[in-house]
Amino acid sequence: MIVNSSGLTVPFAILCIVDLFGIFPIVVLPGPIIKCGWLGIPLAIGVFAIQVYTAILLGKCWIIAEEIEPNIVKKNRYPYAALAELIFGNKVKRIVTVMLDVAVFGACIPNLLIAAYNLHILGIKLWSERFDVSPCIWLIVIGIVLCPPLWLGSPKDMKWIASGSVFFVGSVSVLTWITMYNTQREMYAPIPEPSWNSVALAYGLLAFQFDVHPLVLTVQMDMVDKRKLPMVIICAFLITCSLFLITTAIGYVRFGSLLSSNLLDQLSNSYILDVNITLVTIQICLSTAVSTTALFQHVEHFLKIPKEFNQKRCVLRSCIVMLAVTLGEAVPRFDLLMGLVGALLTGPLMFLLPPLFYVKIRSLRRLKLKKSEGVCYRTFPNAKLTPIVGFKRLALLIFIILAGTLATILSTVSGIQDTIIYAKFTPSCLMQLFN
Repeated sequence: MIVNSSGLTVPFAILCIVDLFGIFPIVVLPGPIIKCGWLGIPLAIGVFAIQVYTAILLGKCWIIAEEIEPNIVKKNRYPYAALAELIFGNKVKRIVTVMLDVAVFGACIPNLLIAAYNLHILGIKLWSERFDVSPCIWLIVIGIVLCPPLWLGSPKDMKWIASGSVFFVGSVSVLTWITMYNTQREMYAPIPEPSWNSVALAYGLLAFQFDVHPLVLTVQMDMVDKRKLPMVIICAFLITCSLFLITTAIGYVRFGSLLSSNLLDQLSNSYILDVNITLVTIQICLSTAVSTTALFQHVEHFLKIPKEFNQKRCVLRSCIVMLAVTLGEAVPRFDLLMGLVGALLTGPLMFLLPPLFYVKIRSLRRLKLKKSEGVCYRTFPNAKLTPIVGFKRLALLIFIILAGTLATILSTVSGIQDTIIYAKFTPSCLMQLFN
C-alpha cells in the first residue's frame, strides 16, 4: 500500500526532517567549515548532494519493495532493516540493525551535551556567576525532563513537537545572525588553507548533522503518500542548508577562522543571546524526541512491546535516555563525538547501503516479472545481480560507494586520534568525579 490516509502530509513530513537537522547546522557547523578554507563550502555542497540523492534512493527502494513483497508493510517499525532482509538476507539485516541503532543512539548524546553546556552558560550569565551549576548536573536534569515527550509513538504522533521545533530553528537562525552582526569585528582571523584534520572533522560533522537516512524511512512509513518522499527530502535540505549557508557567510565576514564549534560562545553578551541560548536548548530537546523514534520503535518491536501507548514503552525509553546520559558524562567534547559517529556509522548508511539496495532491488523486481505468480520470495536474496540501471547512473553509484568508503575510513581514523588527544587535556564528568 502506498497511501496512508491518517499519516503525515508533505508539509508535516518536511517539518519532521528539518526538525531532525535541528540547530546544529546553524550554531556548530559553520566554524569547522570555515576552518577548511576554500574547500569548506564545496565540501559541504558535495556531501549535501550525495545525502539527498541516496536518501531518495532509499525511498524508491521501499516503493519497489512493496511491489515485490506487499507484506513488508507489516515491518514498518524497522523499515531500513526490513529492506536489508528482503534484498540481502537475514545476516545483512542484523548488521544494518546494529548500525542504525548505534547511530541513532550515538547521535542523541551530543544533543544532550550541548543542551547541558548551554544551560550552564545561561545560568552564569543571568545570575552573574552566582548560579554556576555544572554541565554534568544539567545533563542529568535534561535527561529526566526529556523522558515524557519521548514516550510518544512515531513521527506522526509528534506533529506539533516537530512544528514547534522548526519554529525555534528559524528563530535561532535570525537571532544568531543579529547577534553576529552586533559582535565587535576586532575578533577576526584570516581564513586558513585546508588541512587534513580540519577537512576530516568537517566531513564527519556534515555526515552526522545532515544524515537523514536512519529516520527517512520511518517518516516515509507515516506519510499519506509515500511516493512524495523525494519532494520532502529536497525541500527539507533546501530549508536547512540555506540557513547554514547564510550563517557561514556571515561567519566568514565577521570572524574568519576564529569561529569555534559552538559560535554562541563567541557572541557578545546581550539579552538577545540569552534568549537564543534558551531557544537552542529547547529545540535540541524537541528534536531529540523525534530523531530517536527509529531506535525506540525497533527495540520495542524486538521486545514485543505493543504499538499502543503503555507503561513498558515509558520504562524502556526512559532507560535508554538515562543510558545516553551516563555515556554523555564520559565524553569530553561534543563536536569530536559528532565527527566520530558521523564518520564511522553514517558513512555506510549514507554512501554504501542505499546504492547497493537500489541496484539489487531493481534486479529483484525484474526477476519477479519473469517468474510465475507462485515463486517463493525467499529465493530473491540469492538471485544473480543483473544490469538494471543505465551506465551513467551505475558509474555514479560506484563512485559514491568508493568515495564514501574511503572518506569513512580516513575520517574515522582522524576522529579516533583527535578524541584520544583531546581527552588527555579535557577530563569528562566521570573523570572529574573520580579525581
